[in-house]
Amino acid sequence: MTDQYKDKLMEHLLHLTTNLGLLEGTLLSSPDIDESWLRYAPSFYGDAVKNFNSYPEYCLACAGYLGMAVAFLWDKDWARYAGTQYSFFLGDRGFDNMDDHITADILKDNKHSVKAMESLSTEAHHFLMKECPEPGTAEAYRMFLASEEVMFKIGAAIELKRLGYRFEAA
Repeated sequence: MTDQYKDKLMEHLLHLTTNLGLLEGTLLSSPDIDESWLRYAPSFYGDAVKNFNSYPEYCLACAGYLGMAVAFLWDKDWARYAGTQYSFFLGDRGFDNMDDHITADILKDNKHSVKAMESLSTEAHHFLMKECPEPGTAEAYRMFLASEEVMFKIGAAIELKRLGYRFEAA
């Protein structure tokens, strides 16, 4: 059930980002970036779970910002940044201003990222709520985790496109 949900959300957000001109119908990715999510996810989930009930869209957006930041660092100098700790992405107030820290201090550009993440996190939250998972259940938790992973991957793809990457079939 969760895999189907994740696939449907990814398809929905990929369609939306394509319509917005943020992507071109393909999810740009890299094994290095995908592997970094596996490393950061446990710490990220810990922060996001504590804040999700009060700030669901913010938590979803932060996953996207994290994806953008990882993609940016991957392009900049992955040999240098591959071992970066999760705490590097947190702001001076921790998770509470992760978005501002990433846009101002890592990406050094919030023109493309803020508007995109606001729109996509709202859409992802609405998508999750339409699925009507019963709050507090294991299924609701798995769907939340899946939503965060999708947002990370979408954020990374948006940043890779902004940096000039394109999908080319082999």
